[in-house]
Amino acid sequence: MSEEGTLDNILTLSLENKPTAEDKKHLNNAEDWAKYSFDNDKEYYVTFFKDGEPIACVNNYFRKISVTFLTYNNGELFVYLYMIYNKEKGAYNKDVDGRIFLRQFELYDEDADKRITNKVLFRDNGIMNVETITETKRPEFSMNYEEKETKVNLSHNWIRKPQNYKDYEYLLDYQNILKPEYLDLP
Repeated sequence: MSEEGTLDNILTLSLENKPTAEDKKHLNNAEDWAKYSFDNDKEYYVTFFKDGEPIACVNNYFRKISVTFLTYNNGELFVYLYMIYNKEKGAYNKDVDGRIFLRQFELYDEDADKRITNKVLFRDNGIMNVETITETKRPEFSMNYEEKETKVNLSHNWIRKPQNYKDYEYLLDYQNILKPEYLDLP
């Protein structure tokens, strides 16, 4: 997206065409907006590329950071993993200074015959709630929904907060963030 398009999206989508006087000072370019937003808990996006292709998009918002992992599937951009980190204190751990909490992730798998969506939510009491939705497309459409809960250790769900407006690359290392017991999914 062009710089002009990016700034227009910030203005229309994030600020709902109602920027404050201070917001307007930082809408000169996307990098100025990102620096200002990081320091003032305003929304902004960072997109990561590899070999010219987008691989992840990070949305930093005042209460959360979300990471959307992208790949191409049959020539179309496809989301295969989505992770949400809370930036606020919760009942599970009152001392979160300098850390964010992996609250939720969603895994998607799709082929010509079916689509599987696994939504995993970590609750403050140490319970991992897993919803699995399987949509079968062939030979005829059907949908199956399963839900299960498991007690898990959430201490490793806490990781450091980003240190500046572009410090998100470590959040792309989902293989080391998602623990094996979280991935007992179809």
